[in-house]
Amino acid sequence: MFNSVRGGQDGMVALYQKVYDELRGAIERGEYPVDTRLPSDVELTERHGVSAITVKKALDLLRVDGFISRRPRVGTIVISDAATTAPGHTLKQPLIGLVVTNFDDTFGTRILGGLLDRANASANLLIKRSLGDASAEDRLIRALVEGGVRALILQPSSSIYVPPAVLELLTKDFPVVILDRVFDGVPISTVCSDNIAAGQHAAEHLFSLGHEHIGLVSSDSTVSTLRDRRDGYVKAQAMHHIAHDEAKVFDLVHSTTPGSTATPAEDIDHLVGYLQTHPELTGIVATEYNIAAMLREAAGKLGRSVPDDLSIVCFDHPDAFYDRAQYRFTHIRQDQEGMGEAAVDVALGLVEDPRAMRKIALPTELVIGQSTRVLERVPS
Repeated sequence: MFNSVRGGQDGMVALYQKVYDELRGAIERGEYPVDTRLPSDVELTERHGVSAITVKKALDLLRVDGFISRRPRVGTIVISDAATTAPGHTLKQPLIGLVVTNFDDTFGTRILGGLLDRANASANLLIKRSLGDASAEDRLIRALVEGGVRALILQPSSSIYVPPAVLELLTKDFPVVILDRVFDGVPISTVCSDNIAAGQHAAEHLFSLGHEHIGLVSSDSTVSTLRDRRDGYVKAQAMHHIAHDEAKVFDLVHSTTPGSTATPAEDIDHLVGYLQTHPELTGIVATEYNIAAMLREAAGKLGRSVPDDLSIVCFDHPDAFYDRAQYRFTHIRQDQEGMGEAAVDVALGLVEDPRAMRKIALPTELVIGQSTRVLERVPS
């Protein structure tokens, strides 16, 4: 359990700050007179029931404020019973912890840009990356909270597994914002795209071009983002009175999942098999840009070109301002910068009022590229 947060206003106080306050009070009351030695770090760790890192940080703050000196083989000596310098540990802006699975030019980099731009004038960000490892994610969250963050923004590795650290924080009214994911049934603030509407929009674009036999290709990741895009794809079929065929859904792409050991070459071979099994498909919704790129290569191995023989709509696309030769897929563009900005705003709102929970789903837009075309009907 976290000892660093408690309910109410005390819930915002970091554990090292609590140790600092107790030691400073003892020095000011004369319990540790000037020129005497404080208990060892080990003794302080046991006495306060905290980690060695927490004790070290508290002592570092006492040293910065002029109460103690710390020297090897001498120990920690009280040199003043009053602060002799302006407190150096008080941040004018709250420190916000950020844990993401990963980021690249297709998704994540622009979110970081939005986070940093919004935080420039209102907060300090401490960023960690989990690479989709649930145990690492839990450790990173605990380390950030123990390190004194006032709020946490988390892009979790899964939407069906809530990190124990998050559940503990919620019981303490600690500000937590979930980014790009949704935890069903969990009362927690979230900032994401409207992925159901986005999935529906992607499929409806193919239908508008005359494609009736379309498929969906996704990774095996257990995140709500992909689930919602799939739900939107199914909804679009229902709106067009087309029966959903689960066999046309391929959700076993592995290499795009953070932490996976699978290779793109292996996934391309699997996608070749998928296309061979479903030669009737003329359009596909790919839930990620990298999946679309592998689909295009798989189609090429079968002598099928994109978009002449197969139209593809994907999500997100790397910017290519200077590379005009880069192949551009028709894609759903998320407001990644807006997601980052909103996450900071929600986190700061929770710092002010832990009960100010918000759920934000940002709209997306369809960007036409080279990978889709009108399906030409073969005369009967």
